[in-house]
This record gives sequence, C-alpha cells and structure tokens, in this order.
Amino acid sequence: MDQKSDWQKDFTKKNILDRLHLSVQEISELGIGWLIVSFVILYLTGTLGIIIQEGRIPDELLIYIFVLGISFFAHELSHKFIAIKYGARAYFRLSKEGLFLTLISVIIGFPILAVGAVFWWGEATASQGIRGRVSASGPVTNFILAGIFLIIQGIGWLVVYQSLGLGIMLIFIGVTGVWLNVFLGVFNLLPIGVLDGAKVLAWDPKIWISLIGSLLIVGFFGGGFIPFLS
Repeated sequence: MDQKSDWQKDFTKKNILDRLHLSVQEISELGIGWLIVSFVILYLTGTLGIIIQEGRIPDELLIYIFVLGISFFAHELSHKFIAIKYGARAYFRLSKEGLFLTLISVIIGFPILAVGAVFWWGEATASQGIRGRVSASGPVTNFILAGIFLIIQGIGWLVVYQSLGLGIMLIFIGVTGVWLNVFLGVFNLLPIGVLDGAKVLAWDPKIWISLIGSLLIVGFFGGGFIPFLS
C-alpha cells in the first residue's frame, strides 16, 4: 500500500494557502518586503524624484514595481519550497535587524537589501549540500526569470515594426525584467554571511561561479538600460 508523504498529504487540503504552505501573515510580510525593496531601489536610482515632481506614478514605474514584485516573490518562495522539498519547515519573515541594516546601508551609500529571509529548520539543515541547494534556488530562479524576460524582449523587437506601441512595451518589460533579476541574483550571490552567496560558495565554488557568470551573461545581452533610471 502506497503511503503519501507529508508534502502530498498537505495538497489534499482545500485551502489554497494551506496547499502552498503559506499563511496570510507570510504573504503580508512578503508584500511589505517587496514595497521596501522597491522604495530603496527607486531611492538609490533617484527615480523617486520623478514621482515627487510629476505628482503621480508613471506607467513605466508601475511596470517596474510589478516586475520587481514577481522577481522578489519568486526568489524568496523558491527558497521556501526547496527547503520544504527536503523535509524542512520554512517561512518568510521580515527581519528587524535586516531592516535596520538596510536603512544604515542606504544612508552610507552601500545598499544591502536584507529586509527579510526564509527561515527554515529540521534535519535537512545539518547537510551543507542541502543548505547550498536551498540558498542557490533563489538566484537560479532569478536566472530563469531573466531568461524569460529576455525572450519577451526578443518578441518585442520582432513585433515593434508591426505594432510600435506593443513592441516598445514588450521591450521595456523585457529589459526591466532582465535587469532586475540579474541585479537580485548577483546581489544575493555576494559572499556575505547574511546573503545566499556565502552558503553557495561554501557548498560548491564551481556552482557559485557558474551562477554569477550565467546571470552576468544574460544581463550583458538583455540588461540594456532602463530609460527612467538613466
């Protein structure tokens, strides 16, 4: 007789959040983290001045914040789901220490976006290999998303001559998505204790180098520049 794993049993629950091992609090804190990261990046690039001067949020900024939300949520939830795959319990929480560190780092001009993290525990945490895989899952997800946005950008270039407005919008979305995911992926791979990079590097330096190299290559071909950030 087949016995279902805890993961499979959980999917028999009716509540969609239960099926995804999520809670309202976790979704709320992810949302707050996304808004804080958006604010910090817009502040550092001087883009907040546009909102203040024009008294509105330009459509380009809305696209930018939306794409950042997709990238941020995907990065954090990939950590969570891979940890659960290995039998751990995991959840995202904002970090008071991380928020303070983020504030101080922005003030001194060397941003460290450590607003929160996926905390996980269980027997799996004792394995360096599993810790490395869970940590690498975030940047890997950003790499995959960067590739998807690169394809969107390519589609934009294909249709721009038939439909100028649609083509420009797709190109902008594509460039924005590539830029943001390369930034998030490479930033989190920095070998600093609170970031993913230190754990990935300790696990397998070759994978760490490969991830950074792959992200930078995608960024080179599709990152371009974001007009309102220039």
